[in-house]
Amino acid sequence: MQWKLNLLAGLFCAVLLGMFLFLSPMTAATSGIQDDPLVPQPPAMETAPVQPPAQLEVPALNIVKGVIENRTLYEALTACDIPPSDVLALSRSFKPVFDFRCSRPKDAYQACIDDRNQIQKFLYKTGPLDEYEAIKKDDGGYRVHKREIAMDTKVVSTVFTIETSLYQAVADSGETQLMAGMIADIFAWDIDFYLYPRKNDRIAVVYERCVKDGQLIKYGRILAARYEGERKNFSAFLFNDGQFDGYFDENGQPLKKMFLRTPVKFGKMTSAYSIRRFHPISKRYKAHTGIDYGAPTGTAIFATANGRVTFSGWKSGYGKLLIIKHPNGYQTYYGHCSRLLKKPGQLVEQGQVVARVGQTGVATGPHVHYEVRINGKPVNPNTVKKSRVSPLKPERMAAFKKTIRERMRVVNHVLEEKTNLVMQPGESDALDSARKKT
Repeated sequence: MQWKLNLLAGLFCAVLLGMFLFLSPMTAATSGIQDDPLVPQPPAMETAPVQPPAQLEVPALNIVKGVIENRTLYEALTACDIPPSDVLALSRSFKPVFDFRCSRPKDAYQACIDDRNQIQKFLYKTGPLDEYEAIKKDDGGYRVHKREIAMDTKVVSTVFTIETSLYQAVADSGETQLMAGMIADIFAWDIDFYLYPRKNDRIAVVYERCVKDGQLIKYGRILAARYEGERKNFSAFLFNDGQFDGYFDENGQPLKKMFLRTPVKFGKMTSAYSIRRFHPISKRYKAHTGIDYGAPTGTAIFATANGRVTFSGWKSGYGKLLIIKHPNGYQTYYGHCSRLLKKPGQLVEQGQVVARVGQTGVATGPHVHYEVRINGKPVNPNTVKKSRVSPLKPERMAAFKKTIRERMRVVNHVLEEKTNLVMQPGESDALDSARKKT
């Protein structure tokens, strides 16, 4: 019996030893002793390296640019494989700021397109100061705005010496016809630039030039001017009377008068006022009740005074005629027009374009027949009293004298030097400071 007990005890120990040997590797793997070289190690598990998150790719944009030339913008862009739907969406978005139907051959465009040829950004340039930008929105339309163009404003002074005409004097100095027109506007109440100028008359002008990248973009304001003529001198200084900017002589008297001397800026007097003139068409002597100014067809005709239009239509030999009624019984007639731009009853301001030069009615060439009547009776336009508007108020005179002092010094200096002069920084700053105080 005893031997049976010993046998069972041996078997029990053998089973325990087997279980211990079987469980030992698993215990070692979980108890931190896997580095023990005496303990069998489980096979190592391979792990994939951690990849950084993928970054969003920004689509590359291609640039398409050119000028309109003799095409429409639609034709220009669709020729570059831009979807027509994109071009039409762009055109619709542009309409509030610019209508592509008004495009001109020299207009320039630049489109930034993605890999699907869709426009993401669009630039359109119609001139040095007119640039438009469109940026695509999420809904497929475009946000459009006009870009601000930065310019440098320089104050310069120049002397124009007349040999044949004001226009030629300005052109010879390197400036444009716009400058000649600005000078003519300032002195329009005192000087008839068709008749008055004489050879060697001089005009000193202090003015602003707005430039970008060294190129003239536009003229700013004329700050001061003096006309030195064979018969008389005239001065003009820009000043604010408390409400509006205007031009005054050195004594503070306004240059603006009730009537302009002529209804067109540039042209030639082809026939004067006369009570007995030989008519070139009827071949007989008759009164010529106005002054004829020859100018190309389509030239702007200005109202010479504030008033109300009383007639606009065809009237026998006058052809297309406009009549304006003014205070104190005055009327002005503008005949032989190609186009009438105002209707009866409309108010017009002095200097406003009311018609275009033509050759309608009895006329041998394109011109405007300008006539002035007082209480229905024709008078010589050159003898009409040129009454001035209200002068500066006494409380503004001190500020006026202070403002023009520096400008007058510059004008005198330019006339003495007899040459073109670019303003020095100190002088320019002084003029600008004086301007801001007005």
